[in-house]
Amino acid sequence: MKASSSASIFAAIIALQLLSAVFSAEALSTSSVTASPSSSTSPSSSSSATTTTTATTTTKILRSSTDYHLLEVVPHDASSFTQGLTYFDGHIYEGTGLEQESTLLRHDPTNQMKTLAKIPLTPTHLFGEGISHYSIKKRSIIDPQRQQLDTENTIITEEEQRHRLIQLTWKNKVGKIYSLPQMEIVKEFTYDTVTGEGWGITFVPHTNEFYVSDGSDYLMVWDAETLVEKRRIRVTFQGNGARYLNELEFVNFAPTTNDDDDGGGGTNSQMKDNGNCAEDGSMTCSEEPTMAFTPTMKILANIWYQDVIVSIDPVSGEITRVYDMRDIYPVEERQKDGADCLNGISVTGARKKDGEGLEVWVTGKLWPKMYRVQLID
Repeated sequence: MKASSSASIFAAIIALQLLSAVFSAEALSTSSVTASPSSSTSPSSSSSATTTTTATTTTKILRSSTDYHLLEVVPHDASSFTQGLTYFDGHIYEGTGLEQESTLLRHDPTNQMKTLAKIPLTPTHLFGEGISHYSIKKRSIIDPQRQQLDTENTIITEEEQRHRLIQLTWKNKVGKIYSLPQMEIVKEFTYDTVTGEGWGITFVPHTNEFYVSDGSDYLMVWDAETLVEKRRIRVTFQGNGARYLNELEFVNFAPTTNDDDDGGGGTNSQMKDNGNCAEDGSMTCSEEPTMAFTPTMKILANIWYQDVIVSIDPVSGEITRVYDMRDIYPVEERQKDGADCLNGISVTGARKKDGEGLEVWVTGKLWPKMYRVQLID
């Protein structure tokens, strides 16, 4: 999550066994992390990349690899130290880091990811980290007498869905909440984690909760309304704790229904079944969910300085799938370009079709490109 010269790289990398959903871990010796990691920290790719214009259903594939199809490549500001991506209303929002340089940006994915808005994180000494879009439902009770109703016991409520963006900071233990699409600060809050740091964050509309990473092998689960920690989930791979989870993104690999509009996150349809809300005049829906997670709901995560995306069960914390991303922007090319590690995952807003993989945008710190890929189920 941070400036890479300040820490040592962790001692495990997950390797994908081809043509199988079973994975194995390879131990790596601890070595000093530099701004551009050496090839010894990123093994040669095991995936088979080919150039093709083959189409599956209606999706054009630029290149196929072991675990993903490459669909689109767009420019990305190579000076952006990307800490997180999130999708809302047809736009990709990006949070960047480093002291005096942290920003929040809004991009247009239909126009080569053109930047439409950019604001600094203030005060500027803050080191920006992960971001996530989320929505809250506000209900207000209208006095029946003012509505000239015949029945005295009739209560009318007005409901308004408000969209927000939450942003963490690295060691400052301070978070920001912005209105969307205005990108205006509406709230500042403090928090703590296992390590005392903030890394990644994602909103789970299914339960009205945030999942938060901090560099440990735990995900903190916060109530989306109160921002109070409710529980911790230990993330494991083959029974061992998985540390250095970075950017997070809640997704649903099920085909998108007509009620969904977020391309994988399930923001709308799942909010409809989320708990009951006390009618106190001005409130948000933050009660316990009324239905369980489905097997297709996962938390996707980058792992700091590893070219993989892992899929995490949101209940057990078990890593159930590893996506090998080593050939999307090989480490040798990154060294030449002065680019840093893979970091940044967001749904695209595209509806997931039956038989096709889930579309996501991915990029990295100081990367000159952003990639739209389809993860192979």
